[in-house]
Amino acid sequence: MKYLSIALLTAVMLLGAAAVGNAGVYHAGGALLCYDCHTMHFSMQHGWDGGAVANTPTAGGNWLSANGPNHYLLKAPVNELCLACHNGTSVAPDVLEANFNAASPNNRSAGALNVGTAPYNDWKGHTLGPAPTPPGFKAGGTWGGDLECTNCHTQHGRAGAYRNLGPRSIPEADLSFEISTTNNTSKHVWINIAGLTGTPGARTPAEWSNFYDGNNIFYNRIDAPAATNWNKSSNGISKVCATCHYDFHGGPQDAGVGGVAAGSAWEEFIRHPNAQVNNGALTGGHSNLSRFVAATNKVKVATVDYTAYTNSSPICQSCHKSHGNQNPFGLIFMNRTGTISANHEEGGETNPVAGIRNLCGQCHVQGN
Repeated sequence: MKYLSIALLTAVMLLGAAAVGNAGVYHAGGALLCYDCHTMHFSMQHGWDGGAVANTPTAGGNWLSANGPNHYLLKAPVNELCLACHNGTSVAPDVLEANFNAASPNNRSAGALNVGTAPYNDWKGHTLGPAPTPPGFKAGGTWGGDLECTNCHTQHGRAGAYRNLGPRSIPEADLSFEISTTNNTSKHVWINIAGLTGTPGARTPAEWSNFYDGNNIFYNRIDAPAATNWNKSSNGISKVCATCHYDFHGGPQDAGVGGVAAGSAWEEFIRHPNAQVNNGALTGGHSNLSRFVAATNKVKVATVDYTAYTNSSPICQSCHKSHGNQNPFGLIFMNRTGTISANHEEGGETNPVAGIRNLCGQCHVQGN
């Protein structure tokens, strides 16, 4: 699954600091310098203090990559620059392969990108760099051929957007989030900080790890009124996934998912819906709300009620980690009973056969 998705859900490395008033909670600029990521002339024979110049990223921008000059005056190519902070360092969330900042077992809500080697093979998530056309790509669209961090995230921050998500063709209001002890149901994502300490956007894992903990992140159901396929969403975060996986997104009567004309038996889906449907609304060979509510270990859904899960709807993040994990296609093999294990990114089950049953069995009773 080397393709663009959401969702990811952790922020990527700043490609240039924005003013604090113009940035989001992440990449807010307080501890960042423009020169951390940019260089005026791609020439640096001595450091700020007259000393040697590092070839690997250092705080304060006192370094210059061996690869360049680059577009946008970047010190290194986009993905290399992002990963300079977001892989194997303590200054930002680690989004590539094994988690360097394992402050808690559940602290990567988007999972892990891969470089194509076990246990993070390229069929277990998104792979940065050259990639074939994503499955479900919109007919007539043009794929650029490379997956970059900035396909999903805005490097300078977005005032209201969860995890600096983009692209900017999606309004910030559709990606809005709230960091609070109470749920603001007008926001698409709610980060519950009741009892938590630390500062989101800070530079140490001890401060920000809880804000990446999947146990503390919830998605509100906010249906978009637009009739176009990719814009119909139970939660705006899925729109980011839909920019590449267009045909996989939507609900009843959407061409890529519903497969039937208006007025027909809309439950005859040709692809699994991820919007505009209610868990348990249909009987027979469909989902079962009471089964989902009874689970002690739930996957994420978009809902208006986190007690009875009224009007709950599946979203992309119900089944997949946005970046990926150690399971095929970044699937979350979450057992519906028991407690969340240290293997939370994968869902707690390592056997794919049992894992698929666990995942489908979150909402469906057939065969489970």
